[in-house]
Amino acid sequence: MNEPADVVQNTGTDAVFAALLCEAAHEDAPRPFAIVEEYGERERTRVAGYGLAYDDRAEVNSVEGDFRLDSASAEHARTLFEISSRSAGVRRTHVVWLGDTTHRR
Repeated sequence: MNEPADVVQNTGTDAVFAALLCEAAHEDAPRPFAIVEEYGERERTRVAGYGLAYDDRAEVNSVEGDFRLDSASAEHARTLFEISSRSAGVRRTHVVWLGDTTHRR
């Protein structure tokens, strides 16, 4: 991950090189996600934090900006958010992958 890519041949044009740059950037890009809290019996929800999932870890920041978490995965971060928010009436927490357009309005 993040190793320099070898350019086997001269790309020839700016457009081809730009495409190569774009491909390299997307190849190892982290996946954005949100940790969403569920209150009651699906009565109310609240985004608790946003994060980036890398191949080997996940990093999350609370929406208030007062809490930052490094975790083994997005799912592990979700579990930690759920445990820490139980006293606030949170029934459950969910990982929502932000690149997933299935549920967009």
